[in-house]
Amino acid sequence: MEISNSFFFPLHTRIASISPARPRDKCVHCSRGTSNETNKMPVYIRKGPLEIPPGSEKDWSVDDEDDYFLKDPDKALDYLPQPYRMIDRELDLLIDQAWEIITINEQNREAEKLKTKILIHEPNAEIHMTRRVNCIASGKSGTYIFVGLSEGVAVYRVSDLHWICGWEEPKVEICSLDVCHVKNEMYLIAAVDDMGIGRLLILAEDKLNLLKIINVPEDLSKRTNCIHFEIAEGGEYAGVLLEGNHECWLEIYRMPKDSWLKELESSQILPPTEAPSSTPTLPFTPPTLTLKIKPPKPLTGSSFRSLQEALQKSEDCSMFGTGQNHIISAQQWDQQKAIFMDVFQKYVDLESHIITDGQWSRHVSFHFVQSNKILLGELDRIPGVMPNAVSVHWNDCHNLYFYLLGAPSKDKSDIEPKPDLVWPCAAAITCSAVSSCFYLALGLQDGTLTIWDMKYSGFPLAVVDLPEGKCIDSLYFLECHTANRDSPPTPRAQLLVWCTDKSLYLLTGAEGTESNIVLIRESSINSDTQISAVMPVQSLPNAVLLFYRSGIVELMDISLKEAVCQFSLPFSHWVAFPWQPVYAFDSENLFLFLKGNEKMSAGEIMAEGVEACSLFTFNLNSLQLLDAFKKMQHTSLSLSQNLHWEQRCKIVLQNRLHSFPERKKKIAECWSKLKKQASPLIY
Repeated sequence: MEISNSFFFPLHTRIASISPARPRDKCVHCSRGTSNETNKMPVYIRKGPLEIPPGSEKDWSVDDEDDYFLKDPDKALDYLPQPYRMIDRELDLLIDQAWEIITINEQNREAEKLKTKILIHEPNAEIHMTRRVNCIASGKSGTYIFVGLSEGVAVYRVSDLHWICGWEEPKVEICSLDVCHVKNEMYLIAAVDDMGIGRLLILAEDKLNLLKIINVPEDLSKRTNCIHFEIAEGGEYAGVLLEGNHECWLEIYRMPKDSWLKELESSQILPPTEAPSSTPTLPFTPPTLTLKIKPPKPLTGSSFRSLQEALQKSEDCSMFGTGQNHIISAQQWDQQKAIFMDVFQKYVDLESHIITDGQWSRHVSFHFVQSNKILLGELDRIPGVMPNAVSVHWNDCHNLYFYLLGAPSKDKSDIEPKPDLVWPCAAAITCSAVSSCFYLALGLQDGTLTIWDMKYSGFPLAVVDLPEGKCIDSLYFLECHTANRDSPPTPRAQLLVWCTDKSLYLLTGAEGTESNIVLIRESSINSDTQISAVMPVQSLPNAVLLFYRSGIVELMDISLKEAVCQFSLPFSHWVAFPWQPVYAFDSENLFLFLKGNEKMSAGEIMAEGVEACSLFTFNLNSLQLLDAFKKMQHTSLSLSQNLHWEQRCKIVLQNRLHSFPERKKKIAECWSKLKKQASPLIY
């Protein structure tokens, strides 16, 4: 079939040459310059009334006439009828949109060329794994790396990446690990498998032994699941979050470390005996259950007859309570609830969410804290005992509860104590974080962030609000252990705030200064560019590891808001589960451990039965860019260590005096607000 050259002419020219005549003429010329009757094209007009065009086309004629005049001012071409004018317009619109996209892409390419190239860091070593790797944990001493496998736990030496020892159990998938360095070469390992069974293991003398199974499934109908297992720093206590039979609770155990050391020494003398790994290999002293904390009971009507009876029930009136001891009757409680729901029903429907049975434990957080200004009055009750405590907050609860560890109980049989301290908040607590410098951060449901200085002053360092529409997902403190050995002249805290829309903020708060919050990473519509995990590098100031859903891992300088380098796996591997990466960081040796899966087709994975994986190690000491981080760390150390204690005291007093007017103003504003809120209740 031959194609005429007229096919390549503009569309409106070709359509004009074959377009029918206008209705007002029975016959018109296709070209204005011809007058030959033989070139006339007859047009037959249908009899009857003409169809009325729809209302959407009423303004087409005006727009088309203006547009036609701009394109053809000499009127050399015929005016196109419908629907050809609409087709011509749509084609022009598509061409304009395509050209706009091409221009934007070209601008992006030019911008990428102008950007500085990010340093790509290749792995220094690789550990081939014969079993599936589910989790990784690093001991704080920097000697060993612990790997949770599909059939147990393996221990590797960090210096040469050699296998040291392991604990094996068939058909056990270790899903989470928490490691605590006790002393010398002794480690405590808290492991939780996929069936919700928690196990406590001990590493000593290059041997891994099972100490205790926390929740033994004796009866399937009464089975409990271990949701979270955490060991306090130093190995004195351990917290286990359990759920079962539509209930959940937190158990605190005390660890007999000294007894275990003696038992390990005595076991070296005995001849080796083979024992199944599903049971403790040696008769170790079991941990002691000291606390069993349950969720707070919902508030109901009071059974007290008078105020004196309610006050007698409260043993200590020097602090806020849980609100259980009140004198509001059940009838009055129901009336007030009905009035509230009648007035604020539309707001309750928008913000309320139903909590199903067993969902409490998914939103429970607890932290082990040491002696501080907040608990100073309560710690006088515990003479001669290490002053430790645990802070707990539950889902949709406005209160933060503190429980003292080691406090003598009046009733020895009662292991469900009342909280020793209650912090009421203005909104429900969604997340919290505790730093090694005894800073406590609370994130509330309404987007409010608070950082408390619990060690030095006992006052809040920062209280800020997130931008509207932002919800807090998790909090991370930026801290440098070497820089925080001595008390700073002015307490200062930096907090990373990771929101639910995957945006990242940096909150800085210091005593006597105004707090500020800075956007580090914006939320992205593209899921590949969203952040999947955040990990601060504790041994380097302002350094944070960011993991993206696309598999990119980068080291970022928070102060500059720029990526320092990226960590890339070999071409034959990719980052395993980039939406939930498996990684660990050794802050002592500056080693990053990252799991990578071999690139295999689905058929090869089905044939082999398991996906081949490896652990890749990245040594950050080989990066030349780390000199800037270390120089910054040395500067911060010199500013605090070279000052005499008298000069430090003088600086603290001067900062305190400078901040006095601002603190006095805030106290006055606080009292005025309290007076306004209390006046309707008093009068």
